[in-house]
Amino acid sequence: MLGILDFKRAKTVQEELAKHVILKDDITYPPKIIAGLDISYKSGKAVACCVILDYKTLNVVEVRLVKENTVVPYVPTFLAYRELPYYVYLCYDFKNRNDVVILVDGHGLAHPRKMGIACHLGVTLNIPTIGVAKKILTGKIVSIKSKKYLQLKDGTLAAVIVERRAYSPLYVSPGHRVSLETAEKIVLKTITNEYRLPKPIQLAHNFSKMESRRL
Repeated sequence: MLGILDFKRAKTVQEELAKHVILKDDITYPPKIIAGLDISYKSGKAVACCVILDYKTLNVVEVRLVKENTVVPYVPTFLAYRELPYYVYLCYDFKNRNDVVILVDGHGLAHPRKMGIACHLGVTLNIPTIGVAKKILTGKIVSIKSKKYLQLKDGTLAAVIVERRAYSPLYVSPGHRVSLETAEKIVLKTITNEYRLPKPIQLAHNFSKMESRRL
């Protein structure tokens, strides 16, 4: 046990939920809304943020914040058990929609059990999600037709690697109801010259960090 987390049970749940992940496009494209999620921590509290943007213009439509005490500490491959409750709260009204895509700061399919936090959120609310991570959790880098991917042990191409000059790479993986190809396309659309991360996630980070300083 760690906090309230039973690792054996948590792993089993991940493996079961992974069977329900949809890795083909089940969205309206282009989507109407793109949203970004991130969390900042301070003094035992979590400040989770969802920034909602118009997909076409990337203008901010709404900013949502929630502040709660943290219960589960960070453990690699079990991030969802720490952060998912906040994200479900922030995104619940998007449940079952196909014109919204959520970008999550973390992995999707590129996870040892193919159930990163983007997958977990997507399956929980049945919403299209994409994981955008800054570090590799699992898999090896392979090159195919001038592109780089993260390949899992079973041969699955779990993430495409987005590289830009002067920035460290990003690992983009489908979460739920989005293909790898579309995940890459959407993330590239939301990356601007201002930030390393896609604009929705970067803004969520900025707002959550700003709010956490007030704690």
